[in-house]
Amino acid sequence: MSVIELSPVVKSVDVRRSAADAFRIFTEQISQWWPMATHTRAKTAAGEVTVRVTIEPRVGGRVFETLHDGRELEWGEVSAFEPGVLFAVQWTMGRPDAEFTDVSVTFEPLSSGSCRVTLTHENWERMGAEAERLRGAYNGGWVTVFETGFGAFAERA
Repeated sequence: MSVIELSPVVKSVDVRRSAADAFRIFTEQISQWWPMATHTRAKTAAGEVTVRVTIEPRVGGRVFETLHDGRELEWGEVSAFEPGVLFAVQWTMGRPDAEFTDVSVTFEPLSSGSCRVTLTHENWERMGAEAERLRGAYNGGWVTVFETGFGAFAERA
């Protein structure tokens, strides 16, 4: 069996924030910028409403959404948490643990006092036969979630 290697999805936004502030907004204010009406695990279930997204701020912490009735749906596990520098997660979004992909977000200070925030989503091969389709879906999804959601929020917050 041959394995087709798929390139990472990479998205970057420059925000007029320090790296520390951009990191704080990304991790602590995720429920304010994440488009929960369209991009959560609950969006496909009739009547389900996500009220918040939580990132537990430590390696091994959970990333999850909480529904209006208190149920929690797992998104992944924090694999790096370096304030102002790096946030990373083993991303499952309800898939079996062995099928996780890796999402990392770096925060690079720029000479202007702004910050370049770069999201890299990789290791699609773990998704098996669905890898190429899922990579394509996430490539578009991260535009809405990261570039438009986070990028726009960080600029105006």
